[in-house]
Amino acid sequence: MNKIMLNKHNIESSDFINLTDNIKASGKYLLGIAAADERSLNSKYAVRYFFGGGGGNIDEYCVNADESFQSISKICPAAKMYEREIYDLFGLLPTGHPDLRPLMLYPENWDSSVHPLRKDYNNLTPEMKKYGEYKFKEILGEGIFEILVGPVHAGIIEPGHFRFSLAGEPVLQLEVRHFWKHRGIEKVCEGKDFKEGLDLVSKISGDNNVNITISYLEAVENLLNIEIPKRAEYIRVILAELERIWNYVRDIAWIFMDIGFALPAQSLFALQEELMRLNKILTGHRFLFNSLTIGGVNSDLDSAKLKTIENTVKKVENIIKDCEEFILNSSTVLDRLEFTGKINHKTAEELSLCGISARASGLSRDSRIEFPYLIYDKLNLKPVLHDGGDVFARTVLKIKEIYVSKKIIEDLLFNLPEGDIAVACGNKPEAYKYAIGNSETSRGNAFFYIMADDNGKIFRLKYIDPSFRIWPSIQYGVLGNIIADFPLINKSLNLSYSGNDM
Repeated sequence: MNKIMLNKHNIESSDFINLTDNIKASGKYLLGIAAADERSLNSKYAVRYFFGGGGGNIDEYCVNADESFQSISKICPAAKMYEREIYDLFGLLPTGHPDLRPLMLYPENWDSSVHPLRKDYNNLTPEMKKYGEYKFKEILGEGIFEILVGPVHAGIIEPGHFRFSLAGEPVLQLEVRHFWKHRGIEKVCEGKDFKEGLDLVSKISGDNNVNITISYLEAVENLLNIEIPKRAEYIRVILAELERIWNYVRDIAWIFMDIGFALPAQSLFALQEELMRLNKILTGHRFLFNSLTIGGVNSDLDSAKLKTIENTVKKVENIIKDCEEFILNSSTVLDRLEFTGKINHKTAEELSLCGISARASGLSRDSRIEFPYLIYDKLNLKPVLHDGGDVFARTVLKIKEIYVSKKIIEDLLFNLPEGDIAVACGNKPEAYKYAIGNSETSRGNAFFYIMADDNGKIFRLKYIDPSFRIWPSIQYGVLGNIIADFPLINKSLNLSYSGNDM
C-alpha cells in the first residue's frame, strides 16, 4: 500500500496568507480545508489546509484559531466555499472573506448562532422559524431578467437551485445554491467506530461508492497500520475501474439524449444496464455496495467471474468505438458540443478543479497518478488530457478514459495474484492521530481527513467530494452560452448533488 507523505507545517494565520502566493507559484493547488474543534486538546480550533501537486507529496498547513482566522480566498479562490462552510458549521470567522452569506445553514430556518460541528453542540435543531433572508446577487440594467430553476426538479433529480441572469439569450450570470438536503454525515460519524463510519460514507454518493470507500479505507487502514493482501488490492482496483466505466457510459448516453440523438443514447443505456448486472453478479449489488471492507474486500473473483468481466469490457470497447466515430464524424453533434460550456485553463486552475473537469481544461490532475494508491503506481498510467475545456473535450476524455479503464482491468485479470482477500483488523489507533485518504472517482479526487479519539473511534471526519470543488465552475462555463445549453453543460460535468450535500 502506498502511504502519502504529509509535509506538516504549523503556522500563524496572519503569516499563512502571505505564504499562499508562494505555494501557488510552486505549482501546488488546494486539495481541501479541514477544520476541527480541538478545544478539548489544546483550547483551540484547528484549520488544516492541504495542498497537492508538484511532486506527489501533500503539504499540510495547520492554523490554530480561537474565533477567527485569516481568509485566503482573495488569493486562492478555491478556498472560498470551504471558508464559508467553516463559518457556518464552526462559527469561525474567516476575516477578509468577500462573501460570507450562509452556505449550508439557511437563514430562512436556521439560527446562525448554532454551529453543529462544535463539540459542545447539543444536537438540537433550532426552532422552525425564519431567522433571516438570503440575498442573491443581482445584475441591474435595462432588459435584464432572471430565470429560476429548482430547487425542485422533474423526475428523480436531487434538489439544486440555479438562478440565471440574462439579457436576451446569452447568460450573463448564474448563481448556484445547493445544500437543500445537507445530511450532516460528518457530525453523525463522530463517536462511531470505523466499521460504522464505513457503512455511512459508502452511501455518500451511490454511483461512486467504491472509489469513495477506497479513499476512506486508505485513511482508516493507515490509522490502524493495516497492510491488505495483494489480491485484495487488485480486486479493489478492478471494481474501481468497473465503476468508472459504467459512470462514463451513462454520462455519454445523457450527452446524446440532450442533443436529441436517442438511438446511440439507448444503446449506451442498454450497455449501462449490462454493466450494472455484472456488478450484481460480482458483488451481489448493482451499485457494488458493501464490496469493500476494512482490511480487504468482501467478494472474491473466481474464474467464471473473471471470464464474465473480460467478455463484458470487450463489448464495452466495441460499442464505445462506434459512439466515438459517430461523434467525430457528425457535424451536427460537433456543432452542439464544441465551444459549449467552456471552462478555460486559468479558471480551472484558480478553482483547483480535479478529475475530468480539470483534465479537459489542460490540467494534469489524476489522483491515481499524482497520489498513487493500491497498485496504481505499478500500472504506468499517463494522464489523458485535452485543452478545449468545453463539452466536447469532457465527452472525448470520458471515452478515452473508458479505454484506459478497460486496459487496466484486462491487465489485472491476467495477473491476479493468489491469496487471501482480507486480513483481521483488531488494531487500535493511536489517540488523536490522523490520516488522509485520496482516490480518483469518475468525477475527480475524493479526499478524507480522519482523526481518531482516545477510544479508537472517530473524533473528526472530513470528506471532500469532487463535486464540492467543481460545482462553482459551472457558473463560469455557462457564461455567454444560451440557457438551452445549460442542461448539456450540466450533464457534461455530471456532478453529484448528494456528494456535495453530505
